[in-house]
Amino acid sequence: MNGQIFYSTKATGTSTDTLAAFGLAEILKGVLRNGISHEWSGERVWLRDEGPYYVVKLDKPLPDDWATRVKFFNPVSPIATAKQPWQGEMSARDYGAEWDDFKKYQETAKQLREAARKAGVEPDLPEPPPPDFWVLAFLGDYKMQALNGYNKAIKQWEDTREHFVTNLESVMQLAAEPYPDVETISQQWAKTVKRKEVEREITASQLFNPTQGQGQNHPKANKLNTRQNIDSFWLLEFLKAVGLWKCAVPRTVRGGSDRKTYVISPKRITLGIHEDVFPKFGAALWNETAVKMDIFAALQYANVLLEYSEQKRVTEGRIPDRVMTGLHVTTYKLLSQNAYTTMNLAFIGIPEWIGEISNREEAKAAQAVIAEHIKIIGAIEEGHSDGYRLLDLYRDFLSGRELNTFFDFYVAYTQYLTSAIDGKEYRVRTFTVENLRRLFMSAEPKLAEIIENEGFRHIAYAIRRSTITPQYLRGESMYEVRYGLGTDLKRKAAYRNEFITALMEFLQAYNQENAQKFERTKQQMRENYRDGDLDEIVRLVDKFGSEVVCNLLIAYGYASESKDAEK
Repeated sequence: MNGQIFYSTKATGTSTDTLAAFGLAEILKGVLRNGISHEWSGERVWLRDEGPYYVVKLDKPLPDDWATRVKFFNPVSPIATAKQPWQGEMSARDYGAEWDDFKKYQETAKQLREAARKAGVEPDLPEPPPPDFWVLAFLGDYKMQALNGYNKAIKQWEDTREHFVTNLESVMQLAAEPYPDVETISQQWAKTVKRKEVEREITASQLFNPTQGQGQNHPKANKLNTRQNIDSFWLLEFLKAVGLWKCAVPRTVRGGSDRKTYVISPKRITLGIHEDVFPKFGAALWNETAVKMDIFAALQYANVLLEYSEQKRVTEGRIPDRVMTGLHVTTYKLLSQNAYTTMNLAFIGIPEWIGEISNREEAKAAQAVIAEHIKIIGAIEEGHSDGYRLLDLYRDFLSGRELNTFFDFYVAYTQYLTSAIDGKEYRVRTFTVENLRRLFMSAEPKLAEIIENEGFRHIAYAIRRSTITPQYLRGESMYEVRYGLGTDLKRKAAYRNEFITALMEFLQAYNQENAQKFERTKQQMRENYRDGDLDEIVRLVDKFGSEVVCNLLIAYGYASESKDAEK
């Protein structure tokens, strides 16, 4: 069999498993690059999700004499803070100094942006901090109560340098089968190392093990000792510490003190591609409100993958949900003055509705859809109850191809949109017909028969000219705004005859208003609907159902074409 397979068990079903898998991949990469890589032209380390476990695969087996050739390496650095200085020989990253550098960068960038704005030019900004700065800030925050355990694992890696090969062999034993005997492997490691000052087990920090902090954390609910921590074989904790730098993006929830950490969950990707894409994702994801940031995380990651495939002209990344399953999300809340506590674990999938991407043009079109959604979601105010509900509905839709949840969001959004336009809040934007079509065709290609139907388009035009178009034109429009039209139609959508009757009543009133305005002004500013248009809608309703047709009419009716583009 070509290559060599290693396993990383999904013991918890949380981000813990993913951290360990990326940590394993990074250790194997280190073995290749520190003594063997000159024989590995084009070596690749693959990560694959096999359901109950991850697989890390090398394109070629390690040579039999790898242990005699590999040189010691440090996959990650310790962190030194004023409260917790580093005591080892290894060079540590200075938490305080890097925070000072970040603050200087922020101030300089602010001044340059202001100067550029006054001069009417683009700012020439300095180099930002490294992408992993936020992992350093996360670990170094004493309120996370993680730095001691993290540095302890790193120190033990350094202190057992003379047993470096033993450490690597133990890691490979842990990864030799999907369900290893961790206890036996850890005991064998201890017998080989034989050093009293080195601990076989260390505390499983909640930062790497969000389900194993203090509290009810026993596998069986047969006792409750909320002040007892869980211990774990130190090499397992070391793998998670390494993985944190490779696949985690910590962020702070805007407007509060809550923290969220997003951990990439791979489906099938090489470590090389991941190392190209991951920093760009981290740079694209900024602090936001809680639900909005979850949405942006999934959309931005998919966008970065598509951008990678376009720039590199490769197929990897063109179908994001085949590369990544999504993101584990851990939410931490500051429940006491000095300590964060894990409050919620969630998972957000990569948008499946992006669909099949076979060429660069389709990749660009998918990116245009994502960019539009980011702008629309970005303008919704999460602090308002109606805004929060909208974002929650969109997040429900985000990960799958189920359009009903999108339509639930969309109908509610039409009310939010019309209210915003009335209030001259033009940040709140309409969707565009072109990008809605791309979304619907990717999620459900059979809908093409509806959205390409001429009668359907004429009636969607009538809805648009009765709702958002006169709103944007305000005093320049001769026609009244039909507030709540989308909601009224949606209310009747479950019943065929009631929906068709409601639509017919709207269309008759629409043509009557056109006739009245023409008689008064001798101007025809919008087209009448034709009798055959409603016949086409009835035919489509009989084939696809009234709810499907109604949802699409509302979507297209409240969207903008290029000639109707909002201000």
